[in-house]
Amino acid sequence: MVISLFFSVAANVSQATDGIICSGTISILGLHTTDKVMLKLSGMNTVVQICDLNKTLGSSNPVSAEQCKAAYSTLLTAYSLNKSLSIYFDNVGTGTSCSTFAGWEVATARWIPLTSD
Repeated sequence: MVISLFFSVAANVSQATDGIICSGTISILGLHTTDKVMLKLSGMNTVVQICDLNKTLGSSNPVSAEQCKAAYSTLLTAYSLNKSLSIYFDNVGTGTSCSTFAGWEVATARWIPLTSD
């Protein structure tokens, strides 16, 4: 059984890095006072902002508030089950890999698959 949350891909041009895939279990999952969902997987160097609960975040492959709420729910499930994930990140301003993210930078989560294995 595969539960998959897939966000639509837009054809916007951006200076940001898109398509960074990071894997691991959830080390940190939280909400910032600015309504941002913050995430760090065990395979990442720092926490990043993956979406906003009240507005669209990102210009390339943007994530809406509704998508953010679904993503947060999926991540809470993954955390409670201690599942390993591979997440696709877009709109990354400075990082170019899972080990080079700048602390708290935007890295919108485009795809968060949760599998049964």
